[in-house]
Amino acid sequence: MTNLPPRPVADAEMETYARAHSTPQSEQLAEVARATLEWSDHPDMMVDEVEGKLLSLLVAISGARHVLEVGTFTGYSAISMAEALPDDGHITTLELSPEHAAKAAEHIAMAGASDRVTILEGPALESLAGLDGPYDLAFIDADKPGYPAYLDAVVPLMRPGGLVIADNVLRGGRVLDQGSADPGIVAMREFNDRAASDPRVEAVMLTVRDGISLIRVKG
Repeated sequence: MTNLPPRPVADAEMETYARAHSTPQSEQLAEVARATLEWSDHPDMMVDEVEGKLLSLLVAISGARHVLEVGTFTGYSAISMAEALPDDGHITTLELSPEHAAKAAEHIAMAGASDRVTILEGPALESLAGLDGPYDLAFIDADKPGYPAYLDAVVPLMRPGGLVIADNVLRGGRVLDQGSADPGIVAMREFNDRAASDPRVEAVMLTVRDGISLIRVKG
């Protein structure tokens, strides 16, 4: 199955402890999380509070002004990153589903971030082909079979030294199953292998939630 929800690497007690010892999410993000839980049958597709704070910190630490996101869902991750942008910063976020794009736009407006976030609706690879960049930071969190193609499309759009963040790279540990024929698992193993060996980048994989890779584009 390719639609299995992400399974945190840490156990529930450690996840709770980590959340309790991280700066709390904003009230706007808490409202988006509540609304998503009520609206969606698959709220696990949304990044959690700790991962959202990590994205926000990475935007702030890197000084990113131009951010690219592949996969919007209901807007939580875009809003998390928008909260850390400088006044002249902007996020371009891509979403295939019209339903998800509309809900994300609603949440982004509710959070007061519409002037900092542009949603492009349609197949991500088509949208990526029409972008010029350069981007300072990119976050990939879309359909898992598409990850290798997204890496190939995103890296050329990044500035030298830019940061690509990829979510769900461990797939609940299922990437360790070399015998799996699941397209999402096969594609994620290919993505992880490429990120680790591509001479254009340097990468580190973190065991946060369902696995996050930080990929720096070399100058």
